[in-house]
Amino acid sequence: MLTTISRRVISKTCVRCLSTGGGPDSVCIIGSGPSGFYTLKYLLSHPTPPKRVDIVDSSPIPFGLIRTGVAPDHGDVKNAQNEFTQIYNNVDTSVTKVRFVGGVAVGEDEKVKLSDVEQHYDAVVLCHGASLSNELNNLPVYGPDGSPVSPGPAILQVRDVVEWYNAASWAEDPGFGLARDVLKKPLNVTVIGVGNVSLDLARVLAKGRRGMLGDSEVREEEIEEMEWGVERINLCNRRGVYQTAFTTKEFRDIYKMAKGGNVSLRVDKEDVERSENSESLAEMEGNRPMGRLVKLIKQVAEDDGVKKREGAQINVKYLLSPHSIHTDDEFNMTHVRFEVQELSGEKGNQRAVGTGEFEDVETDILVTSMGYKASPLDACLPFEGGRYKHDRGHVEGRIYAAGWCKRGPQGIVGTNIVDARETVGRLYEGGNFGGGEGDLLEYLEAEGIEHSTWEGWERINEIETDESRKRERQARHKIKDAEEI
Repeated sequence: MLTTISRRVISKTCVRCLSTGGGPDSVCIIGSGPSGFYTLKYLLSHPTPPKRVDIVDSSPIPFGLIRTGVAPDHGDVKNAQNEFTQIYNNVDTSVTKVRFVGGVAVGEDEKVKLSDVEQHYDAVVLCHGASLSNELNNLPVYGPDGSPVSPGPAILQVRDVVEWYNAASWAEDPGFGLARDVLKKPLNVTVIGVGNVSLDLARVLAKGRRGMLGDSEVREEEIEEMEWGVERINLCNRRGVYQTAFTTKEFRDIYKMAKGGNVSLRVDKEDVERSENSESLAEMEGNRPMGRLVKLIKQVAEDDGVKKREGAQINVKYLLSPHSIHTDDEFNMTHVRFEVQELSGEKGNQRAVGTGEFEDVETDILVTSMGYKASPLDACLPFEGGRYKHDRGHVEGRIYAAGWCKRGPQGIVGTNIVDARETVGRLYEGGNFGGGEGDLLEYLEAEGIEHSTWEGWERINEIETDESRKRERQARHKIKDAEEI
């Protein structure tokens, strides 16, 4: 077996890596999310498709963030897995054999290394996404008398909560129900960092409070945790209204809920006024999508009717940077202190700077949503800024990349179409294949490593969509227990 160093420097298969034409006989796609399936699509549609394509994923169930990351009430987006199922099931098996190899994690700290995978294929395409969360710098924690507290109360990552209500088999209960029972009151949740994922979180928690998740994929266990559990959700932005990171569609969904009387929605007029300077106005010139979003935010700020509705209250706050966490005598979080910010700098390069003024936001549970980043499956691969360094998807040798681990955590599901097409085009253009020997499944069996299959997923899908299990209008009732899966 090749060592990592020998593979990167003088692989004994390199003599056979240069192809004079055609394409790779065997390709491994690591990751079964959107980028993985669109990569499969373009490999299969090439004039000289591979004879064998294996999709390897650490999860025993395919589809990546479509299953565990997309909001459970966004059925239109989750339906992408129907397209991916068609891609897999419509393969011309007389030309290409495709297999799903689930429950197999690949990485330096895993049983299966990237070098173990690579030796069995002519090319490997990394589509493993961005599995790490950007973390908030350590905030000091103070007790009621102002003395430092260590260790402080737990801080949740937004991904932990999203995977929990999406019934990921590895997700743990974030403790909303326990916190409510201990504090004996509905909860105040504060989210630091406000993009679409944060709005999804706020909307799902607010719907849970109102019992509006019946037709979603959220299971009864998670619904019970959320019902009447959250009173207020504070979404805290460090910069101003004109630098908002979420989209108009996501914000309009919550506004519609507020207009329908199912949630209170507040944007302070003062935040809008403090955000509006000449540089921000200049930044918006010619940016029609941002113009529409700012117009909607201003409309909400002026609409007093949506500020006092039934259900949870969602506060979208601007120009606040977290300063410290504060607790009571029992070490329960009471509030987060933020330093009020102001914008400074030229158009396109404005940054938030502290004013020396502070605002306390009542908080029982703190969630950070600072974005995601990838981690390399092999430390020897060129990697920088949370993604692989690449030439149109070509990382090095027979290694390619697509999706978030290639371009960073940005874009929608459809963004992966162009991304994957570019990578597959670069793969065939380079002609850098050859060298794959043996069968990965035989290697896994020899090493005693179990894996799931596509046929296993189809059985799970059959059970989850069985009418006797589902609630009315529910698309599926998920299986979460890892052993049951």
